[in-house]
Amino acid sequence: MDFLSSIVGQDRAASLLQKILETGTISHAYLFLGPAGVGKMSCAQAFAQAIVGQDDSDAQVLFRENIHPDLMVLEKEEGRSVITKEQISQKLEPWLGLKPYRASRRVAIIRDSQLMSNEAGNALLKTLEEPPDYAVIILVADDQNLLPTVVSRCQLVRFNLLADKEIEKILHDQEVEPLKVTQAASLGQGSVATALRFAREEDYEKIWETSRNIIADLSGEEIIEVYKSAEKMELAPELIVNLLISLLRDINIYQQTSKEELLALPGSSELARSIRKVQPQHLTAALDNIMSLRNYYRGNVNTLIINVNIAYEIWQAFNSRY
Repeated sequence: MDFLSSIVGQDRAASLLQKILETGTISHAYLFLGPAGVGKMSCAQAFAQAIVGQDDSDAQVLFRENIHPDLMVLEKEEGRSVITKEQISQKLEPWLGLKPYRASRRVAIIRDSQLMSNEAGNALLKTLEEPPDYAVIILVADDQNLLPTVVSRCQLVRFNLLADKEIEKILHDQEVEPLKVTQAASLGQGSVATALRFAREEDYEKIWETSRNIIADLSGEEIIEVYKSAEKMELAPELIVNLLISLLRDINIYQQTSKEELLALPGSSELARSIRKVQPQHLTAALDNIMSLRNYYRGNVNTLIINVNIAYEIWQAFNSRY
């Protein structure tokens, strides 16, 4: 069975993994690296199932029930902010120490491996240095916040942001309401997971209104609006930040060109006209910083602190004079 055929928008990664399967040159460790929500975990599961299913004709039945004894997914435990050393030493290592039950290999996926503590990374390093012959470990990470010694022992597989058309196809397959598909794909900014959250968000109108109000408030001179806006963003931080980015891009385009047909979001021209003009170089710099700050939402950082920094970037862009 072609487990990788369902992967959309990551042709380079899927092609590389398919070639590995066809040639049988399977390494003991892989690092699937790329932005959040672009299909890394889905691809890791498909690749793992392909490896385990090579010599287990009944594997697909067990995969559907998530009970195959030779496939393990390790992730951050509920209530924890990191993947702990104990998860590596007391769960992963003993599991890998057992020989395969049904297949010729055992495959472990570590989801969000960028959340491993340094102690967990060092514990994993011992396994990566001397893995059992039958073991395959797949690390899935949104960024390269991993120990360099861990990264150096993995074969790197890179993932990229998806094009809007690729996301639209996935949304159609997920039976998203047709009227929401195009806008949700645009707001996803290359992330399928974010686009799906927008498409299925019940409070979308409230999130939209909150985002517009935040920009209107931060375009003024009162710095207190930074803290007020940060609190408003707590409604849905990641979704609101993605909307803010899209709105700010539209504002930048409209204030320079006055062409509504170039805008991604309906109504953003009205917002652009209602606020004072911002210098494009200041807004571009702010957007770069906001996109970097956005990555911290998936880490061990208080969301309100991230919100304050993002709100300040927007306020500073409007209030920079030179």
